[in-house]
Amino acid sequence: MIVFILVPGLYAAVEQADDSALRGRPVIVGGDPAKRGTVTGVSREARARGVEEGMETRAALELCPDASLRRTRLKRYRELVAELRELLRGESERVEELGLEGTFLELPPGADALARAAELCVRVQAELGVAAVAGIAPTRFVAVLAARNAGPGGIRRVDAAEVETFLGRFPVGEIWGLGPATARKLAEHGVHSIAELRALDAARLAELTGPRSAALLEYARGADRSRLAPKPRARTLSQEQTLDEPSADLRTLADAIEALAERLASALARERRAARAVTLVVSYLDGTRASRTQTLDAPTSEARELSDAGVALLARTQAGARAVRRLRLALAGLARAGTSAEGRQLRLF
Repeated sequence: MIVFILVPGLYAAVEQADDSALRGRPVIVGGDPAKRGTVTGVSREARARGVEEGMETRAALELCPDASLRRTRLKRYRELVAELRELLRGESERVEELGLEGTFLELPPGADALARAAELCVRVQAELGVAAVAGIAPTRFVAVLAARNAGPGGIRRVDAAEVETFLGRFPVGEIWGLGPATARKLAEHGVHSIAELRALDAARLAELTGPRSAALLEYARGADRSRLAPKPRARTLSQEQTLDEPSADLRTLADAIEALAERLASALARERRAARAVTLVVSYLDGTRASRTQTLDAPTSEARELSDAGVALLARTQAGARAVRRLRLALAGLARAGTSAEGRQLRLF
């Protein structure tokens, strides 16, 4: 079974998590209403008043005048999603992303999908402060629809025997790859629901929907068996900075390395990983480069340790005698934080 974990109204959910005064209140995330900005995120409370993503912010505020308006903060939302996906990778390495809001994971054979999904939703709420729902189904498409229609319990499981009944009530526009123009064409011929699409014979469906008719029918039957395509974790992390002015001052260069180390430490913390090797690449004013690497005694995610390693590597270059215009700090040997050199997971309890 495939589990799909979804954070409904992600942008607004993060705003409510970050500001306790917003919890339980309508929140709209979007652009400046005076500049015809559009809505990018909606809380459950604002959605109940008719506000939807994509509408103009001004119109949204007319529907929900007491809503709190927040500007879009993509960097913050991506940080939280990175933390969420690392949490999920603790359950399964087979994880696939679907935009920012949703994530698929494939559980090991024999796992109790319902219990695991419930536990994950509780952990997401407890550790990250946002509410998650889950859909469990034999296919990715059905799992997404199950999550989006999870109901008050927050989890919806659709077994293989229930798939066709479950899908039948949805409008044809829910089928992946079936666009608005095709949905309108089908509606003109009396086909509105997925059940009605399934009832068409293959020749008639091909006439109305074109060469993708077979794939659309597979989705309508819940028979799409495409496997997850997990995105492999990055094997390295790096940050670089081009100095405002080329410099041979070692203190200036050390400050820049410290800033790079702090950014890398934040990335490691989000992904719950640690690094075993640090590389510093120095680009001199004349365009030549020098690269130095140090293997640490133990994996670390601490900014100070990464910075100290970077500064030590700087001393092994000609910086100070030659002007430097760019610095790059890279980490390798990435492992899950709390893992020993032998690869054994160290548990807190």
